[in-house]
Amino acid sequence: MKRSLNGRKLDDNKMYDFFQEEAKAVFLEFSERKGSEYKPPVRQITQEGISKIYNSLRVMYNKEDSVQEICLIDNLSEILSSSVDIKGMEHLLINNYAAIENSIFLEHSSEGSPKRIREHYKHQFRNAYLGLVLLRDFHLDDCIESCILDKKNEYDRLILSAVSENREQLKEIIYKSFLVSALFHDIGYPLAYYFRTADEIHQFTPFFKIVNPAVKTVFAEIKALLNNSWLFRTVECEEIRKKYESNDHGCFSAISFLMNFYFSGVIYTLDGKEQCIVEMAAVAIYKHTNRYDENNRMVFCCDPLSYFLRMCDDLQEWQRFLVIIEDTHNYLQCSKCGKIIHQSEHDKRIYQCGCGKQFLKITQMENKKMNYIDICGGMEITNDGGEIHIYLEYDYFRMIELLLSDYEAVIYRDKGLKNVENMLKCQNGLPDIRLHYFLSNNPAEIIKQMWKRSQKKEADFVNWMNRQQNKDELREFLDICNEKLENKSFGREIEKNTVKYAGAAKKFAKKYLGEIYTLWKFLYT
Repeated sequence: MKRSLNGRKLDDNKMYDFFQEEAKAVFLEFSERKGSEYKPPVRQITQEGISKIYNSLRVMYNKEDSVQEICLIDNLSEILSSSVDIKGMEHLLINNYAAIENSIFLEHSSEGSPKRIREHYKHQFRNAYLGLVLLRDFHLDDCIESCILDKKNEYDRLILSAVSENREQLKEIIYKSFLVSALFHDIGYPLAYYFRTADEIHQFTPFFKIVNPAVKTVFAEIKALLNNSWLFRTVECEEIRKKYESNDHGCFSAISFLMNFYFSGVIYTLDGKEQCIVEMAAVAIYKHTNRYDENNRMVFCCDPLSYFLRMCDDLQEWQRFLVIIEDTHNYLQCSKCGKIIHQSEHDKRIYQCGCGKQFLKITQMENKKMNYIDICGGMEITNDGGEIHIYLEYDYFRMIELLLSDYEAVIYRDKGLKNVENMLKCQNGLPDIRLHYFLSNNPAEIIKQMWKRSQKKEADFVNWMNRQQNKDELREFLDICNEKLENKSFGREIEKNTVKYAGAAKKFAKKYLGEIYTLWKFLYT
């Protein structure tokens, strides 16, 4: 299998290209190895289907992204039908998930607070892309293969019995099981949303006795149907029941995935290798939402395929957004003085900038803005002497914008990444994997890092500064930044004390947003 020797940059545009050419070649190679003829893909996307998916995507995504997404689905449909070639698998890809997710994005609790739900539909494709790059270009397929051959757990023995320890087929199972689990690991999320919504509806008194609250199939029926699956044979039934009854989307995803094959009876028509791919994918999907306390974590050698899916799921950060509806509108910068044009304190219809120019808002219809919260533009993966380094490319200016909308957002994200780092430490069978990233809700620290990580030299800055009309204001702003850093005016790099620091941080960021943007543009263009 052809390997890339250099580091890889990952983002959505590169993902579209990857599934157009590279991914197809990877899976076609497995067919060629076993001497199988290439099967022309069974096209599942009709013109009507394309139109529906495209129109639902256009609600949240721009035209170009929506078109690219349709092409991506078509390419993956081809891989599933011609190379993975497991009956019924392609049906899971063509659905109305995107349309349902449009409602999920706007979900709020009965108290009016947003659910902070990040997108899941496109995230599944990004997971598959990230994992396939790590498997092929960074040799993690060899790590998983070696671990399975050690026969340290029941999954290893089940996989090896399915392929009679044929190492060529083992590599095929690794790639196909991962692809399938990544593409469908969140297919149960709409179910979790549905049951949350049902709970809210059932609390509304007029619907009493009109809507039956027993909308969910009892667990005993699920168990009876899936009792022979690897999931129910290897995981305590009581554990599955608890996750099912708590509306865990990983459990819903695994059960929904298995139902596609068990309820129809297709599972019994598959050969041993195909059944292995389906069963192992379901186990990995189920485990990707397992919770661990401070004294426990997921262990690679206990179940390498499930571990790998969870790792990719937690690492996939780039261009993954959540939606917040609020009063914040676009920030406009005055081209003359560089200040942000803001509302007058005395008359909300009047907008003005630092140089005194005023603008009158004539819009009479009140509105709120739907903000897409997304601060990671891409990822870079490198291999340095057998050690894998993963760089998460968070955007400095977007972090400044984010603290104006959601001061606590980076606290949650940092906690998640710390959990990933703990998961990656000292795992037998895996190379050392190190994360590199910067997150902060401290505006002075963000500006400091913006400077530190720029490629611009001191002479470049002096020349640039002398050309600015508002150079005096910029110098004053930089002096204030240094003062705020020295005095720790906004707390720590990631500050959790919102009562003490959030107001000051937001006020500073809003006041100097024009200067921050001007500096950021100079440093990174």
